[in-house]
Amino acid sequence: MTSTASPTADTQQLQAQISSLTSELEEARDEVELNLLMMQQIQEELEFYFMSHQKQEQMLSQQFEQLQRAEALIQALLERLEK
Repeated sequence: MTSTASPTADTQQLQAQISSLTSELEEARDEVELNLLMMQQIQEELEFYFMSHQKQEQMLSQQFEQLQRAEALIQALLERLEK
């Protein structure tokens, strides 16, 4: 006569495995959710810095244009004074 585990023991072992796997799945879901939230926060920060950089580039371009106009006006005044 061969001895085998009882069906009750097999059922309990399977239930323990299911419980363990369910717990691991919940932990993995929590980790994924946390990672997703962190990625969303990083995306928002990147968008903020990108927009800020665009505004700075625009302001720099405007200041450069104003500088060129000012230099042209100064040059025109100097030419008038020399005449």
